Amino acid sequence: MEAVRDKVPYVVLLVALALASFSVLLGEWSVFDREFVVKSVTVSIISFSGFFIALFAGIGQVQKEIQKKTIHTLLAKPVSRTAFLLGKYIGLLALLALHVTLLSLMLFFVLWTIDGVISVPIVQACYLVFWELAIILAFAVLFSTYSSALISSIFSFGVYLIGHLGNQILKEVYFAYRMSEDGSFLREHGELIYNMAKGVSYVIPNLFKFNASMHAAHSIVLEQSYIIWQTIYAFGYSGAVLCLAALLFKNKDFV
Repeated sequence: MEAVRDKVPYVVLLVALALASFSVLLGEWSVFDREFVVKSVTVSIISFSGFFIALFAGIGQVQKEIQKKTIHTLLAKPVSRTAFLLGKYIGLLALLALHVTLLSLMLFFVLWTIDGVISVPIVQACYLVFWELAIILAFAVLFSTYSSALISSIFSFGVYLIGHLGNQILKEVYFAYRMSEDGSFLREHGELIYNMAKGVSYVIPNLFKFNASMHAAHSIVLEQSYIIWQTIYAFGYSGAVLCLAALLFKNKDFV
């Protein structure tokens, strides 16, 4: 697989492993419980490092084929554009699964060395991180089909940011509307603004629902139904984004 030969995943993995190891020292210096710090920090590291792999590898794999003109050779074979794009996505998804697995094992080892508890919430948190990255990867592939690497990176980062902060922004909009004075712009138009923001929240990916780092840190087990629904949501959302990517890629003119 082409992505395995790239240096970016290895660099990100090494940095993530170093940061995960550093979380032990951070736990020693922190006023919080050491095990709490190791769990919360390392799960966040798994998510953020995986995001960078999804970003650079997801965008780079498609862009590289286009820029080097090797896309013409590949598509000259009996391989459809949809199959080409799906193959890239599945290969990169396998790479992300490996990344999450290795860092999860690193977390288990660190917890073992500090006599911590390897509990179900940790496994659940790492599992949800994988599906979060699956959505991000789908967007990275989508943006790379019609825009430059730089623009694709900016858009993908925007999706990651909004996906995590969208719910909080929605709450802030509603709070500002409720606390606004009579006769003010927010009081008169706040409900409309809130409903528009709520409508947008149904379209953007709810990535914050995949963040279970605090549940892992506090050893709070998530309901099995929640895990199942988030899996279905991520699978369906990624599929919808990939369908859009395939449609755009199918109509793209390679010059």
